[in-house]
Amino acid sequence: MIRLFLVAFGLLLSLLFCAGADNKTVKIPEREFVVRTSSSGNKPALIVANTSLKKFEHKELYGWTCSLVISFKETTIDGMPTTEESDFVYNYIEELDKKIKGDAKQPNALYLARITWNGTCEVIWQVKDPKAVHEYLGGIITNKTYPRELDYQIEYDAKWKNVVTYLLL
Repeated sequence: MIRLFLVAFGLLLSLLFCAGADNKTVKIPEREFVVRTSSSGNKPALIVANTSLKKFEHKELYGWTCSLVISFKETTIDGMPTTEESDFVYNYIEELDKKIKGDAKQPNALYLARITWNGTCEVIWQVKDPKAVHEYLGGIITNKTYPRELDYQIEYDAKWKNVVTYLLL
């Protein structure tokens, strides 16, 4: 009886030890946003970037960049969304962000930036598991459950070279 208990206890410890080794806890910095205005092609641009990620030490764990572009339905003459349209789309982006991130303490994605320009809004995340994000966003597109036209791409960028501009704002 004691032997069976020791075997079971040893197995339980092994499972706990292995699970802990695979799920390394990473300290995620509190989000700090900077807002910048700019222009491109005589059109205004609004950039909101999470600059706390410039000091993030585990960039290689989030080595995939997901860029999602949403088209606004209602814009002003300069290509910026109306107040109602921006509220609607930004609320939708918040919903997407929660689903893409998953676990708040150990998220699958880190919100990096949002760029509003010329009738579109681009949102950028750095992602740990691209398959989960691809399945989620691909499902939205396949099932046509999006409120505005959208498209996305996911690319490997372990050193975050393609997004460094937003970290330096």
